[in-house]
Amino acid sequence: MPFPPSNLAPYHSLEGVLNTARVRLNDAIQQLSGDILKDSQPFTQQMANSAWLRMQQFLANLGYGRLIDEEVISALPICGNLTDPATQCWIDWTGFYDGTQLWNNYALPQRCSFPLKVWDRASGYNSGWGEPLVNVMDGLPARFKYQRNSLFEWRNDRVYMPGTTIPVDLRVRFAQFFPFFETQGETQWYQQPVPIVGCLDALADYICVEACDGRDDIDSATFKSRAEGEAKLIFNRDVRLKNRSNVRRRPHSGPRNQGGGYGNSGYGGNGGW
Repeated sequence: MPFPPSNLAPYHSLEGVLNTARVRLNDAIQQLSGDILKDSQPFTQQMANSAWLRMQQFLANLGYGRLIDEEVISALPICGNLTDPATQCWIDWTGFYDGTQLWNNYALPQRCSFPLKVWDRASGYNSGWGEPLVNVMDGLPARFKYQRNSLFEWRNDRVYMPGTTIPVDLRVRFAQFFPFFETQGETQWYQQPVPIVGCLDALADYICVEACDGRDDIDSATFKSRAEGEAKLIFNRDVRLKNRSNVRRRPHSGPRNQGGGYGNSGYGGNGGW
């Protein structure tokens, strides 16, 4: 038996997820491709995409790490009005506004839903990022312009900042949602990979929820409960990874004042480790 290609991510195809949903909906009695939930039906793609968004929203609400990413936006221009403390700059998906004009070649990544943390640094020096910008909740103060922004505010789907006196690099850590499944070239929408590892069961049940809701099926609540439970199992992988740590128990045996971690001659000198 040949080994599978080593350069492929272990993602399920959407068609495999749909086949699972058809089996659970008893729509695969005659053929696995289904009698009602066929790929060719106009509502099947919409059901799959609605279920995909519903599952991502549930995982994002839990704080699932696959829906978090970072990107660096290099060399943001200086504030266009350095003398007015009330001037604010902002960046969104369309460009960067320096207080006087919009620069379209600087923008938030399209997959960004909202920022979680923002850092800045002087551009062109490969320096460290330091502390993240303070997320101001009730409006940016009117302040003079400096070499760093120090503050940001997320409002109207934009990152607002005071603006700087030198070009800066902006590092943005953000929540993201993956796009809907669409036909791309010769690859049909249902042939696309689902970019979350091990989500076949959860997404299949979310598709079942969409199908049951459309016909007022009493099984909808059962599928929804099961889908959310399976999504929590996906999230639990993140929890287990973050809870891993190397723990070394401090020894309590061995003679004192010798190489057992106590006294003056152990590894710790005066006072142990």
